[in-house]
Amino acid sequence: MDIFKTEGLTQQQVDRVLDARVGRSPTIRDHLTSQMTNALMRGLGMPGRQSPEDVMRVRESMNSPAGQGTYTQGEEPSGGTH
Repeated sequence: MDIFKTEGLTQQQVDRVLDARVGRSPTIRDHLTSQMTNALMRGLGMPGRQSPEDVMRVRESMNSPAGQGTYTQGEEPSGGTH
């Protein structure tokens, strides 16, 4: 990231690189998020098993109004127990 800024790239240009997709593969941001999540989990004594594909699925689900595990404000989460 620092190298991009040193080279004069704007935040928008850096974001474009991090979010670029080749086919259906995870983005660079997905890979970085996976690595950071796994490092944090291991630091907390938990096994870090978050793959870039897992991150991509969560991101896509969050961005989809009908994504798995999402619900609209005011609705009850489906399938859960209270």
